[in-house]
Amino acid sequence: MAKTRKVVIVGAGISGLACAYEILQQADQRQLPLELTVLEKDPVVGGKIRTTYDDPYTVEGGPDCFILEKPWALALVRELGMEEELVNTSSAASGTYIYSRGRLHRLPDGLIMMIPTKILPFAASPLISWPGKIRMGLDLFIPRRREDGDESLASFVTRRLGREALDKIAEPLVGGIHAGNPDNMSLLSTFPRFLEMERQAGSLIRGMFQRQKAMAAARRQRPPSSAPPRTFFISLRRGLAQLTEALAERIGREKILTGTEVVELKKTVRSGYRLRTADGRRLAADAVVLAGEAFASARLLAPWQPELAALLEEIPYVSSTIVSLVFARRDIPRPLDTYGFIVPRVEGRRIMATTWSSVKWPHRAPADKLLMRTFVGGAQQPHLAELDDREITLMVLEELRDIIGITGSPEQVWINRWPRGMPQYILGHPRRLEQLEAREKQLPGLYLTGAGYRGIGIPDCINNGRQAGKKVVAAL
Repeated sequence: MAKTRKVVIVGAGISGLACAYEILQQADQRQLPLELTVLEKDPVVGGKIRTTYDDPYTVEGGPDCFILEKPWALALVRELGMEEELVNTSSAASGTYIYSRGRLHRLPDGLIMMIPTKILPFAASPLISWPGKIRMGLDLFIPRRREDGDESLASFVTRRLGREALDKIAEPLVGGIHAGNPDNMSLLSTFPRFLEMERQAGSLIRGMFQRQKAMAAARRQRPPSSAPPRTFFISLRRGLAQLTEALAERIGREKILTGTEVVELKKTVRSGYRLRTADGRRLAADAVVLAGEAFASARLLAPWQPELAALLEEIPYVSSTIVSLVFARRDIPRPLDTYGFIVPRVEGRRIMATTWSSVKWPHRAPADKLLMRTFVGGAQQPHLAELDDREITLMVLEELRDIIGITGSPEQVWINRWPRGMPQYILGHPRRLEQLEAREKQLPGLYLTGAGYRGIGIPDCINNGRQAGKKVVAAL
């Protein structure tokens, strides 16, 4: 009879849970006797996916959706038999506003990320000045960069579309996804598609048109489907915690130890590893997957793998806080015809963005209430994320009153803090990944996964977690 192999995963965020799920799937297919344990320092599973059910409100404390363009999240939802729980963004609104020069401007129709694809709506928008519009149009004539390799988001956008496009569109819209600083954000690690468009089409505008044409042709060739059409962003009926809770159930709750922090990891003289937890538990493992933040993994590795730990410490993280508030709809003095607004850093405001959650997603609040989420901190103003509950709530209210003229006081407030919660893919990140992979290969049975490496979005984390799971079982 084959020996039972022992695997320990450190971290029960979406990456660790996806990894555990894949390991059990692969082991079952290969009839591999396997004992799996997932250790999580927090009292609940899910990591940054944190849904609060405070009847009648459903409040997302972390991400609130995933994109269809990357297929791995949707595929997992289907595997778990949860497709009927998917919800589209509401058709009652569309798009977003950008705050500029003291006003909210609707993002022009046909502007995809930062690339204009419809001339008339873009020309009519007061968001960008006429010199700025002309400069963006010059993208069609500016030659592609001759040098290969990485480039910062700020350098790339300024070179192709101009400074105004960076300050008013790319920085809040694209850089805001990572809560990052475009001056040091690695384009190759965050939005490599833009570099591909420049290389292949010689222009972002031309490349986006070609991409839209190819996508339309692919849709026409697709066989008819009885599945309902989906929007670009999708979520789950009762919030994204539905996904992490379903994964935990499929894995087996008895295999997941919450409230259990790993304080020591050692490689044994023979093959394998030993772990010790804060409560004195000791575990032996043939394979260990570190699925938490890179700096947390570095602390466990530093005593015996200082070079690997130093590489992990080079991946910076920034803090952010999400303040969710409920107002009576009558206190909102403007039409709620978009999903919210974003704020460029050049405006000097103290918030990054606000999403009108109960407009964006159905059934998150009663019809006469507005549930909104405001984002504070990030790479530009990390100190603001550290204000105490009273200070940060007052600050957010001051900003909302000034920007959208909100009246009245919030009926309820929820605050979710993420200290060092957002990894930053800064220039040099691809090189760091190559070095990490080389070090990892020298340590059989040790694997790294999570948002700090190859994508921060839910689909990327699921894919990377599952890829790590496949490697674990293949090696065992």
